[in-house]
Amino acid sequence: MRRVFALPLLALMAVAAFAGTDTGFESRCARLLEVASEETETSFFSLAAKLRVRKDLPRAYAILDSMSRDISMGGMFYAYTLIGTYLHTRPMIPDSLHRKVREAFRVRTMYRGDTENHWVMYYTGIYLAAQTWPGEDGSRWFNGRSSEENFKEAGAWLNAWIKTTTTIGQGEFDSPTYMTVFLAPLLVLYEFAADPVMKRRAQMMLDLLLADFAAEHLNGNYGGGHSRDYPDDITNPLAAPAARVAWLYFGQPKDEQWDEVRFRPRHRGSWETVFGALGSYRLPEIIYRIATDRSTPYVHTETKRVRNIIRFGDVKNPPAYKYTYMTEEYVLGSLHGGILQPIQQHTWDVTFAETAPNNTLFTLHPYVSARELAMFFPEELKFLAGEVDRYHLVYTSPDKWNSSSPYEQTFQNRNAIILLYNIQKGERQPHVDGFFPKTLDERLEDQSGWIFCRRGKVYIAFFPLKPYEWIEEKVNWRWRSHDLKNGVVVEIGSERSDGSFAEFRERARSRRPAFSDFDRSQTVEFRTSTGDLMKFSFDGARMVNGQAVDFKSYKLFNGPFMHAEVGSGVITMTDKSGVRILDFNVPSITEK
Repeated sequence: MRRVFALPLLALMAVAAFAGTDTGFESRCARLLEVASEETETSFFSLAAKLRVRKDLPRAYAILDSMSRDISMGGMFYAYTLIGTYLHTRPMIPDSLHRKVREAFRVRTMYRGDTENHWVMYYTGIYLAAQTWPGEDGSRWFNGRSSEENFKEAGAWLNAWIKTTTTIGQGEFDSPTYMTVFLAPLLVLYEFAADPVMKRRAQMMLDLLLADFAAEHLNGNYGGGHSRDYPDDITNPLAAPAARVAWLYFGQPKDEQWDEVRFRPRHRGSWETVFGALGSYRLPEIIYRIATDRSTPYVHTETKRVRNIIRFGDVKNPPAYKYTYMTEEYVLGSLHGGILQPIQQHTWDVTFAETAPNNTLFTLHPYVSARELAMFFPEELKFLAGEVDRYHLVYTSPDKWNSSSPYEQTFQNRNAIILLYNIQKGERQPHVDGFFPKTLDERLEDQSGWIFCRRGKVYIAFFPLKPYEWIEEKVNWRWRSHDLKNGVVVEIGSERSDGSFAEFRERARSRRPAFSDFDRSQTVEFRTSTGDLMKFSFDGARMVNGQAVDFKSYKLFNGPFMHAEVGSGVITMTDKSGVRILDFNVPSITEK
């Protein structure tokens, strides 16, 4: 039986290329493995940690034995975590367990799943399993295909996904919840792919996904709009899996700022960052600097893609446009609105560089529609909403905090954003909600119509266009407005840019939005604190100082740190210290 390990020369080259400033990464890896090894839960991540630190080995072997024998376990999560754990710990495993791990890929069905992250996990698992046990016929595999057939199919899909992602963007993009189930299989693929081209592609994809995160990262938070996000992660960003990625690779939040409860995963078994601590991938210094240099505010825009549309659409993957404004104190970011992802879309928010819980504020229309689901899922419309509720629980709730909506559109210009809503009569959830955390230091309703908020040195001016009510909840005040034609204007400030909170409020009072005849025109004008005149109409043009904003001019990435043309497959990272180019057409990495 042939055993395949990562190529040692390439691994040494990668470590040497990334070596530089000590950011504390190695000590964080050791801390992560120590904490994960202490977990009593049954998961491949905690199992791998136990084996690596050689803690409680009899129990670790018993867990592996149980998880390799239990035929009720299977699917894409199982496929990549089993092979990843096995390859990382193979020298420590008794021969009897080697045989049981191999048998698992024969006797149980490894379901492929139905989403982008599912397929990345599935095909990574199949690719590495077929590489590990080559030359075997279909009788030795759960799907009846030979090792060669499985290896070829998996490699072809992974390469196609990489090409799609680097030319028109991810479909499940920028997700604080799901980013770890893209990173973890790529970490395993990078570590163990014997083909140097596949290994390099995996390394480049890790660089790209972490740089993508870094450009919108603020002190452990993943700012702005997201394709998929759970309500608990939306309302408390530092509890999201992305925060653990930030802690491991970016060193933020600092250990003294982040309590042990938030260090431990909230979801059972969600220790995906363990594969980062086990492996040889090291973050390039330039990505670390992109993630941590907030000395100058900046605008960063992106083009992503809508998840595959299978009904009620003329284009399979329409573009999704993102706008992010980053400062040292806060990040304001948004998607352009509409249905870009079913069930779990998070369209916009402002997030503060705070480690207090619930450090964010946003609004949404909690939309429910079988037609929306049928755009992306193959089941009959009649059953879809109920089926989704079985797994995601809150989809039909009028109080949910994640939702796309065809009746919501946004227009952001630096630190200001206009949200417009045009809810049709008869919709199941005919209201707009806003999340105002109780961790705000101040929340003031002003006679001018503005609601002023402060958290630390960050200021928020929130102007509702229509009447509203407050509903007190456990960690927040829910702002709710029932008018179908609705809107909000929001501007963010800070002590550094605006002086005192009183000065910020006084200047905002003189700049009330103009929205006369709104129910007919659904048009708003607003003069921002920087002097720009924003004008926005629902389903109409977005204007700044008389010039229309053209989303079609957006690049794949465009900001001070990242640049890429849509369709090019070439991503350039730049900062004051150097340049790093990822050319997925070669593939190659160029550093200057």
